[in-house]
Amino acid sequence: MPSFSILATSNDPGHCLIDEVPESLDSKVWRIAAGLPMEHRYPNHVVLPMDKGHKGLVVPDLVSNTERIAIVSTRLKTLLEQHSGARIEFLPVSIANHKGRIAAKDYFIANVLDHVDCIDKERSEVQELDPDPARLSGLFRLQVLEDRIPAEANLFRLKPLPPAILIRETLRARLSAENLSGVRYIEMGEKCAIY
Repeated sequence: MPSFSILATSNDPGHCLIDEVPESLDSKVWRIAAGLPMEHRYPNHVVLPMDKGHKGLVVPDLVSNTERIAIVSTRLKTLLEQHSGARIEFLPVSIANHKGRIAAKDYFIANVLDHVDCIDKERSEVQELDPDPARLSGLFRLQVLEDRIPAEANLFRLKPLPPAILIRETLRARLSAENLSGVRYIEMGEKCAIY
């Protein structure tokens, strides 16, 4: 089994979906999707509204969203702090239900700050429309060059496409043992669509 997979959200229709961020974060969320530090730029009291067109109401440990960010529960945050070894900014959020009432407090956007350039372009399926040749516009199948990944890297962003967060098998096993909700893994070589 390959040592890495892509961390993704499950497709459970009962789980909520976040499809927008509040105006206070709208012009800055790209920084999080790119894995750039927010520091003082992060606003206070961020509330993420559930998509009203999506019927799911359950708030899982890893929340599906269209903003290309990782939204995690306190439980998943604690596990990542204890076992990932990664540099992660945890930015507090609350999640509002379809009626605008707070459905979940104590959630966080996990802004992973570590990036590793380890893609095997020969064996991966990618889209290269970005004017910067070091960046990818899309990823449809991933294979990595494991010798480029530091031995201590358990959780990191794919440098040419930062919304793709990779997880080492040992950390994946630790998370899987906790029966976290909303978590799915995309295996190396498995079809995907990440932009």
